[in-house]
Amino acid sequence: MNIQFLFENGKGSVVDEYSRPEPMDYIVDEEQFRLETLGSHTQYLAQRPLAIEEEAMQTDNQIKDSNDVVKGTSVKRNYTRYSDQDKVRFFKLMFEKCLSAAAAATQLGIHVRTGQKCAKQYEKDSESIFEKRRMGGRPPILHEKHKNIILGCIDENPSIILDELMKKLKHIFIELKVLKTTLFDFVKQHCNLSLKKARLQPVDRNSEEKIQERLDWIRKWEKIDMDFTKNCVFLDEPAFHINLERSMVWSKRGTPAVVTVPKTRATTTTILGAISAEDLIKYSLRLPQASSNKKRKRGDSAGHTSKGTVKGHYVSFLKATMDEMDQYLHMKGHYLVMNNAPIHTSEDIAKYIESRGYHCVYLSSYSPEPNPIEQFWSVVKSKVKRNKFFEKEMLMTRICETSTVAALFKGGQNFWNIHP
Repeated sequence: MNIQFLFENGKGSVVDEYSRPEPMDYIVDEEQFRLETLGSHTQYLAQRPLAIEEEAMQTDNQIKDSNDVVKGTSVKRNYTRYSDQDKVRFFKLMFEKCLSAAAAATQLGIHVRTGQKCAKQYEKDSESIFEKRRMGGRPPILHEKHKNIILGCIDENPSIILDELMKKLKHIFIELKVLKTTLFDFVKQHCNLSLKKARLQPVDRNSEEKIQERLDWIRKWEKIDMDFTKNCVFLDEPAFHINLERSMVWSKRGTPAVVTVPKTRATTTTILGAISAEDLIKYSLRLPQASSNKKRKRGDSAGHTSKGTVKGHYVSFLKATMDEMDQYLHMKGHYLVMNNAPIHTSEDIAKYIESRGYHCVYLSSYSPEPNPIEQFWSVVKSKVKRNKFFEKEMLMTRICETSTVAALFKGGQNFWNIHP
């Protein structure tokens, strides 16, 4: 039996012998806010040796297969083709720096024998070592002046279509005659642009006020021992559904790209997850709330029960996550990092986390990048989209497998490059 002494700190609050807040025991209706555990840190540690062994076996098989291929093929030397610019730099070192062919080749990363042969050939015929350009073909229609107009239009309106670009060019250059395919090739090759799926961002995201808020947030947490890669656990609750599909698909030319899905509107499945830089901590499935069989009295002012993820679900998941972390002494005192969603920012939640011996950290608004779990779930979703699902059970199986594999094989190592 553990005995804990509590004291009044003179400020109207109750603390323990370490000046920590009074321990809180959240009472959550587990029937109303139901969660199903999909994975935990303990399960992750048990699966890691098996995953490492499987990865080693796959690597050995790949090496064996590559060796068999090498044995069955003739050994051929790979030749490097050098451009005229490489050759000009080579002779510039020879003539201006008075270097030997071998020294100039070594400095430029050219094979020594290749440099010596090139120098010898230059003595015989200086023009023969440079590539001869074909002078045939029609002169280009679009030039630098057209490029500047195109870039200006795209900077002003990134979603502009080719027809509008052509109208703009013909309005400025009246005698210009160009096909849409020619304009498209010019935009890709000479303007170095490509058409991508747009990511919509709110206006306030990159405002001066929000940028300053992020800077102040980083400066604040730099003063303490918080380290994203060592003592932080990140929490978030993404949504999945069986209609998840890749936004880019293949289709025959001249035909629309149509993807058939089971339902126009699919039921959303919410996963509550917690990860750290080293391990997967906990992730659970939010189950639908059970309907109450109690008859409501007339005039009862109770509000409508939400069908989404609410504070009760989050508190229940927090409790389960910290129960899991309590089993590992090195996690004691870790920082629990989360965004400032309404279900996260209750004062009771922060007090509850502190009472359990952990620290609560809220990210600044409109700042998903500093939270590595956002990118972790993005990877999981991208892998889930590669498979077509028609049943919720199949979707949940794929989410569990993908989440575990992404953590086991450190698919998210790049998530931890940004930390205070």
